[in-house]
Amino acid sequence: MSESGITWVASYPKSGNTWIRCLIASLQAGGAAPRMASLGRFCPNGAARNWLEEILDIPTEDMVPPELAVFRADVYRHLAQSGGETRFVKVHDAYDPRLFPPEATARTVYAVRDPRDVAPSWALHMNVPLDGALDRMEKPDFTLARVNDRYNSQAEQCLTDWSGHVASWLDRAAAQGPLLLIRYEDLLADPITWVGRLAEFLGIAVGDGLIARTVSACRFEALRAAEENEGFSERPPVLERFFRQGRAGAWNEVLTPRQAARIVAAHGAMMRRLGYVSGE
Repeated sequence: MSESGITWVASYPKSGNTWIRCLIASLQAGGAAPRMASLGRFCPNGAARNWLEEILDIPTEDMVPPELAVFRADVYRHLAQSGGETRFVKVHDAYDPRLFPPEATARTVYAVRDPRDVAPSWALHMNVPLDGALDRMEKPDFTLARVNDRYNSQAEQCLTDWSGHVASWLDRAAAQGPLLLIRYEDLLADPITWVGRLAEFLGIAVGDGLIARTVSACRFEALRAAEENEGFSERPPVLERFFRQGRAGAWNEVLTPRQAARIVAAHGAMMRRLGYVSGE
């Protein structure tokens, strides 16, 4: 672990990563509203080819996925060694110490969300049927941004299945350095407490209403208004807006009983560990 290294903002897709990045940006700015246009500069996507190329000034278009993974790790080491301000990097990959070198890591903020709510959002984001999203969430070798798909502006990202993704960060990454787990549902229910914990974890001094200002600046309605006014480059073309609902438990209105049961059957052990379902 490196105290001057990178803070990973990690999650399975559609689990609150963007919200947490907005909160961190607001905390760093004294509680000011985050600028959607600059969020990608403040906390870049660690798989974005243009950002990776910019750091080391090396083109990636001819790299095969294994070469690109090694290159990404080199970029992260370089970034961690460059000193200066705290570096935040967004990642959706499952944890792998070869990709996220411990010597480049300061800490990790890991966002998790009930997979029953992840699935409908993921289906819309990927423009696939709900069952297609469930298939992806169950595949132990699922990889985002395979060569020639619509994410080819990004390096390949091995997500594994939803349970495996969560376990990789909570078990393996946590053994390499400090990790703060934030459940999407807890952040929704008690933002003052959880934004306070986030600030403490990041070593940000609080006072003079910073937490309250940050929570207000990053309300779902405020972020949706900011997207409408400024645009948001991370919104897929198939979606009218990136910030859609910002609710917990909406799966009850979307999933069929069969689909909900399928998710619990596939991920019940991890869901119980995280408090999303009860029982043995």
